[in-house]
Amino acid sequence: MADLSPQPHPEPTPPSRSSILVAAARAFGSREPDQTIRNPDLLADRLIGPDELVLLGDHPLAKALEQDCAEASQIPAVVGFAWLMLLRTRFIDDALERAIKNGATQVVILGAGFDTRAYRFQELLKDCKVFEVDAAPTQEYKRRRVAMVLPDLPQNLIHVKVDFAKDDLGNALRTAGLKQNEKTFYIWEGVTMYLPDESVRKTLQTLASLSVPGSSVVLDYVNSLGIELGKFTPQGAGGLPASWGEPWIFGVPGANGSEFFHELGFDPGVPVVINHPDLVKRYMVGKDGVTYGAHVFEKARAAAEAKAKEAAQSPPPPPPEALAELRKAITAAGGVYWLAEITVRP
Repeated sequence: MADLSPQPHPEPTPPSRSSILVAAARAFGSREPDQTIRNPDLLADRLIGPDELVLLGDHPLAKALEQDCAEASQIPAVVGFAWLMLLRTRFIDDALERAIKNGATQVVILGAGFDTRAYRFQELLKDCKVFEVDAAPTQEYKRRRVAMVLPDLPQNLIHVKVDFAKDDLGNALRTAGLKQNEKTFYIWEGVTMYLPDESVRKTLQTLASLSVPGSSVVLDYVNSLGIELGKFTPQGAGGLPASWGEPWIFGVPGANGSEFFHELGFDPGVPVVINHPDLVKRYMVGKDGVTYGAHVFEKARAAAEAKAKEAAQSPPPPPPEALAELRKAITAAGGVYWLAEITVRP
């Protein structure tokens, strides 16, 4: 006899927690009193509610968003991540505005997560098609959340469900209405490090073949040295809890990836390390002339030095030879975390 009793519904696949974490960092940065160094993503604070904070578990940023901003701004783990997202957000926002000014008529946000540019830049993008590309669980979660907090949704926004490791990105974009004869600007933020090497290469090759010359991709990435360095830390290169299942696994070969991008059909431009002095001066210096988070980082450095002096009587063993050599290689490369705007070659 058939079982006619109600069957339990399967639990929905959770969204990417790293995408929520990034939005939480932008939300915290948007509360900065000094508008000179405030994160411009003011919508992030509306998207990150109690349910999203629960998904972040005991990450320091979850607690920080429920604390007084001045109090939470004394916590190095909070300020460090907010610092990174502030610089990254502003760098990519500037690249987007340049691309539209230079004739891009299509914007594709790859691995969109909780990206809000389709909403924040509605006026700038009013004559463009905007495609948000992401895996189904994260995209569906984000769409539900956006519908709850934003009354007016952009009419030119198209959602495209893609698993970068499995699906045909080019076919999905063409089916969604991307025109191959129009200049396109791609944003690929906070994604490459989570994908296998083959998926990163295939995606970039697809973009190069899909797009007219002059189309460009702005992205952040780590080099392979950064992934190696993560092997010496408890939580790996990305520093995320292992239970989230989102480890950093890919780093571009070479110091800054220039040769890698060139081989895949792009002019790599001039990649810039995330903490380059010019970027810090442009984006991170407040109206008082002080760099965002400087007081917290200085306090943390002083505490580390004091701890080292206390341990001077019984110094720790020297780092493994492999780690010492890796640190030398990182110094020679200029760093491990980079930003670039790469352009499709003729």
